[in-house]
Amino acid sequence: MLRLMTGKPGPRGFGSASTAEQVTDQGIDATNLTAMITGGSSGIGMETARVLALRNAHVVIAARNIGAANEAKRLILKGNKNA
Repeated sequence: MLRLMTGKPGPRGFGSASTAEQVTDQGIDATNLTAMITGGSSGIGMETARVLALRNAHVVIAARNIGAANEAKRLILKGNKNA
């Protein structure tokens, strides 16, 4: 258990210090997938939306604050023009 909390990789090569990009960089192509991300305007939700868009998924950000959702969209598009 302590090994998991220190970020050391597990049997599959990922640990708590692994990023979403590292975990999905295994040849994953989400071109035909649509993902609805609740809380996608900040934090883990926004990072999830960003990485899924990077993997070619159609991403829908569900958020209570339209301004924050638009800002998340802007940031995702800034880093990935094809999103």
